[in-house]
Amino acid sequence: METSFTTDDFLGGKVKLRQPADGYRATSDAVLLAAAAFPKTGQKVLDVGTGTGAVGLCLLARCPNITVTGIELQPHMASLADNNILLNGLTDKMNVVTADIRTKRIEGIISGSFDWVITNPPFIVEDQVSPDRTRDIAHRESSCPLPDWINSCLRYVSARGYFAMINRADRLPEILSLFYGRLGELRIIPIWTKEGEAAKRVILIGRKGVRSPAMLTPGLSLMHANGQRTERAEAIMRHGADLIF
Repeated sequence: METSFTTDDFLGGKVKLRQPADGYRATSDAVLLAAAAFPKTGQKVLDVGTGTGAVGLCLLARCPNITVTGIELQPHMASLADNNILLNGLTDKMNVVTADIRTKRIEGIISGSFDWVITNPPFIVEDQVSPDRTRDIAHRESSCPLPDWINSCLRYVSARGYFAMINRADRLPEILSLFYGRLGELRIIPIWTKEGEAAKRVILIGRKGVRSPAMLTPGLSLMHANGQRTERAEAIMRHGADLIF
């Protein structure tokens, strides 16, 4: 059966993303993660589990003077990411490597060589198997548990470089235990879907080889209690504003 696709606007049209009409589709998590990173001009970013390239492309819309390398396990998703890079005219700024992040040596990817490593890993731990295999691999933590994923990502962070991840808020204790003694200068950013509710997502940013204390930031509410998007969320989601002031 032939897959149908849509071409969707992100960041108010600054990024165009071709993705399956049914199955795996980029969500607001990708935009929020891209908004949280703050690479400097000339720095190198590794996007682990790049999918269709949404995180890297949204980051380049904010920070055009960097380079992004994506790693994607599924070849057909990596091909989609390549097409989206071409669609956005960013072939000189971003490329994608098809590989398993746990592989010790990945051609063209050198350990400790990236100023930033960013990732939106599979986060569903329950046995909620999706009938769509692509979506299931992208969303459900199965063959690569979170500790393995984080360990593999940290291998590529340079000395004093940054690691940024978005995940479920209820996994914060586990994630902090995995970071302990390895990352400092931690920023913990809670994300509330709606004001007055418990946070469902959290973004964590840490720095390799430093011992500065952790910081719990004010975080972000995506919607007011009445369901309308907050002004700050609108600035981030539509206009490409930074998540961290």
